[in-house]
Amino acid sequence: MASGVIFQWTVSPDVLAKNVGTYGERLIKAIQALAQVFAQKIATYAKANAGWTDRTSNARQGLTGTAVASATGVVIYLFGTMYYQIYLELANAGKYAVILRSLEAHYGPLMQAIKSLIGG
Repeated sequence: MASGVIFQWTVSPDVLAKNVGTYGERLIKAIQALAQVFAQKIATYAKANAGWTDRTSNARQGLTGTAVASATGVVIYLFGTMYYQIYLELANAGKYAVILRSLEAHYGPLMQAIKSLIGG
């Protein structure tokens, strides 16, 4: 007499295959939503920590963060909307630069949040 293991699907193999197929798309969307939250946090941090003296507040108010999905992942952009933002970032050997410092300050927490999101 032959014995064997009875295997019963609780989820159809077709449903599993479909879910596996859409996993990457769903993961990118979740990471993009998380990155957008961080983009706003980074912009707020940059506005609070910009080292220059405001004359009009336009440069500080123009610091903007956004997250955009690309072909291979998600990119967080932090930029200034004023034409002289480049001067504020590069003048005086970067003494008053705030964009790169703000991104660097949030890199660790962002990576930790992504690891938590994907269960790592």
